[in-house]
Amino acid sequence: MKILMLTCQYMPDVFGGAEKQCGRVSKGLKNKGLDIQILTSRQQYKGKAKEVMNGVPVTRLYSPIAPDLLGRWLPFSVYWLLRVLVWGMFNHKQFDIIHCHQGKFGAFVGCCLARLFKKPILIKVGNSNQFMDFKALKAKKFVGPIMANFVLKTNPTVVAITDVIAQNCKDFGFNNIINIPNSIDTNLIGTQQYADQSVQKDNDVINLFYHGRLESIKKVDVLMESFALLAAEYPNIHFHLIGSGSVLASAKDYIKQQGLESKVTFHGEVSDPVVFIQQFDVFVNASEAEGFSNSLLEALLAGKVLVSTPVSGASDAICLGKNGYISDSFKAEDIKNSTIKGIQLHKQDTESIKQFSAQLIADNFTVEVIAEQYLALYKKLTGTV
Repeated sequence: MKILMLTCQYMPDVFGGAEKQCGRVSKGLKNKGLDIQILTSRQQYKGKAKEVMNGVPVTRLYSPIAPDLLGRWLPFSVYWLLRVLVWGMFNHKQFDIIHCHQGKFGAFVGCCLARLFKKPILIKVGNSNQFMDFKALKAKKFVGPIMANFVLKTNPTVVAITDVIAQNCKDFGFNNIINIPNSIDTNLIGTQQYADQSVQKDNDVINLFYHGRLESIKKVDVLMESFALLAAEYPNIHFHLIGSGSVLASAKDYIKQQGLESKVTFHGEVSDPVVFIQQFDVFVNASEAEGFSNSLLEALLAGKVLVSTPVSGASDAICLGKNGYISDSFKAEDIKNSTIKGIQLHKQDTESIKQFSAQLIADNFTVEVIAEQYLALYKKLTGTV
């Protein structure tokens, strides 16, 4: 069976959640003997047009601007669409199924391919509620509603990574919806140990952390506000913010204004984040919307106590009182209260938390488990069950 993984951007241009999941699932399916190839874009003309990553061939068709931006960049989107269709004319016999990662412009491109070459298509949706992929596509001026309607009429199989997203897709008008969660590569945990001098090793100090893209949707401002509230009540805590993004500067300014520079460390981007976060204690996520957070899954893999806002995917990874807590709302006060519970849970029995989370991953989220679910779906779509 030959699978075309279609994603508008891919590593190393972008290291987002959808790109990580594309890589993990592709590798897992390749290990099961499937013929997998990834088709994407590249923004550097001299970048690699073809290479093999984790045993999976990657083809990058040049587009000077990320093709899924649309809007004033629409000519570049159309250019990449045409390049994909031309590529399909010469290579349509090299794939049996189109697997789109995200339901935005890439889903429209995938549906064009599917209709033109009469191939089954599935679209994995990466975000939820007001930020749900198809809503984001439809919101694009002029062409958005046309593209979204085209995707609906193609009647693809939609993969929802949480129950929340499944309901979002149903409400949008899709009929063929299947739930398959995100995966986590257990090899990411590694055996390496970091010895970061900024981490206080005093057993009385609780090291809170968040790692990921520092963008407005992640509500880093609310995260910092909740920490300020915590610091006013608990002197023996320290917060570690790992990653970079457009809101990093404002987060630093806020911490400086609050006089908390000695209690917050900004690490920037790190290699091997799953290994890096093993030295911390409690993961805290203040995001206002997620699909199924890769950061949450990585903290789950590291066996840490998890605290999150009630975003899509939170209840799949967090079992209340077993490995973490979900706040009652997206407000800083409620995040603070849930974090206090998380700190207390951490102090009780970290080994039981690690064992519980490890079993949760083994049963539901390993690359092998998720690849098997996709394999079953592929067989159903091609009538080879």
